[in-house]
Amino acid sequence: MRRIFKSLSYRTFATALVVVVLTLICLQGCKRYYDPPYINEEPQNVAKKRRKVLLVVIDGAVGIDVKRIAPPKITAMLANSKYSWDGLSDIIPTDAGNWKNIMTGVGTSKHEIIDESFDVPDLGDGHEHDAGNPTYPSLIERLQASGKIRKSVGITSWAALNNKLFIYGDEPIQVGSDLAAKDTAVVKLKSITDDLVIVNFNEVNKAGLSYGYSADVPEYKAAVLATDGYIGELLETIKARKTYKSEEWLVVVTSTHGGLNKGFTSGNKRERNIFTLYYCEGFKGEEIVSLPVTDAITLTNKTTVATLPAVDASIYNPGKTADFTVQFKVFLKTKQSGTTSHSVLLSKISHAYSSSNGWEFMVDASSQKFRLILGDGTLTFFYGPSSSELNVWYTLAFKIFTKEGKRYGQFFVNGIPAAAPTDITGRTFGNATGDLVAGPIASSLGVCSEVVSNVAIYNTALSDAAIADFACQNELTNADPYYPNLIGYWPCSEGTGTFFVNKSPLAVGKNMVITNTTAWSTMSRWSCTPPPADRTNLVVQNIDIAPQIYYWYGVNIPDNWGVEGKVFLERFESEFIK
Repeated sequence: MRRIFKSLSYRTFATALVVVVLTLICLQGCKRYYDPPYINEEPQNVAKKRRKVLLVVIDGAVGIDVKRIAPPKITAMLANSKYSWDGLSDIIPTDAGNWKNIMTGVGTSKHEIIDESFDVPDLGDGHEHDAGNPTYPSLIERLQASGKIRKSVGITSWAALNNKLFIYGDEPIQVGSDLAAKDTAVVKLKSITDDLVIVNFNEVNKAGLSYGYSADVPEYKAAVLATDGYIGELLETIKARKTYKSEEWLVVVTSTHGGLNKGFTSGNKRERNIFTLYYCEGFKGEEIVSLPVTDAITLTNKTTVATLPAVDASIYNPGKTADFTVQFKVFLKTKQSGTTSHSVLLSKISHAYSSSNGWEFMVDASSQKFRLILGDGTLTFFYGPSSSELNVWYTLAFKIFTKEGKRYGQFFVNGIPAAAPTDITGRTFGNATGDLVAGPIASSLGVCSEVVSNVAIYNTALSDAAIADFACQNELTNADPYYPNLIGYWPCSEGTGTFFVNKSPLAVGKNMVITNTTAWSTMSRWSCTPPPADRTNLVVQNIDIAPQIYYWYGVNIPDNWGVEGKVFLERFESEFIK
């Protein structure tokens, strides 16, 4: 009998063990996100409040129109918010792309989501599924992996958003309307363990598509006010929590994109205009002043350049007798070092340094000064007055002019002459083989990482005053007195595509082709007007939202996450950390 009992016990144990193993395997196969570390559910020390986040995203709420409408609940929140009415969505303003921006802190040029499928498009090159193509996990996944949150909830009426981004949360909830989204969020905001609640409202976007994106459109205004009422209810629910005094809530309210007339997909600045507010009971109300911006491409190496072939660029040779001016703006991100190297920035020349014919702007590595070279086989050097700095906009220019029978060349940095004019009488500059190139040419002894903008070439010598004015100008228009002499003008701010388009009416079609990149980004633009000293000044973008939420939960952002947004709430710690 003992043997039978013993045998049955072993069989029972073996069967139970198999069941447990199979159950664990099945559970592992169904897992959708990183395994979070164990979180102690014991009550926290009251002195250290638990941080929580409510993220409300309104599709299609134009920042400047929300400001005009002044919805009462949002307006009341401003007294305890850091907020902006003139932020920007992505250069490619799609719903899915901007949601990916918000949830990852990464822009479209990196994550490549450009349609409502939330999938990276198949370009037919066979690389869309390469292991080297990063996927950029959402903030839900990152926070769950960090162990900083217990549970997360995403609520939306949009099936694709629910199935592609919210699916990684503990509770991805699809509802039938914005009203249902609000009601569901009210229930979840009463939960003890839901530390991150994300709510999507899209009736504003529907109103914009049907009737127009404007505060002057009654249907659009009504949709904004209805959504505002929902946000007020959510905030009231948070403040009514029994545990509210032992918690520290960050409420983020933002929009995915703006709109113009009945659309939002052309990339117009109004279509990209968003509003964002970061609300915390401890914040002092402050409007963030958005710095002026431009769309740009970073030219990083000898294969990432913009080129107009020599066959189309002969009019940009100064020749032997003509008056001539070139001016442009440049922003250096990295520079070459060493004693015998340099980095070419913009050129129309046969070779960077050997028997060169043409002209080129560069950074001299040994002195770190900007340098202009005019060459006709013999090189003439013009140096800037001081070392160049990184992450600063500069305006560089040179002009060739005739005075009292002699021809002179002169170099300018930020509208100021670098030195007295140099006599170049009788010399011929330019050749048939030199391309017009923005970025380092093949013969350059080094490279830098640069952004160029507003490249302008004239068939006359501009006055010193006009060159000084250009340092503070934005894009040129036909109101400029020298516009009839503008033989080449590339604003370099298209925001999409692979061309710097020539906007000069005298050079239609002479576009510079950008090689090896289409990664456009938005960055702060030059300005000669200092921002208010007593205000926070930023380029406010939707890629900043994920970094603020990481910061709020105390999650460090490693470089290998590829996050492009910036953390700025830390500037205000004195207001809410007591």
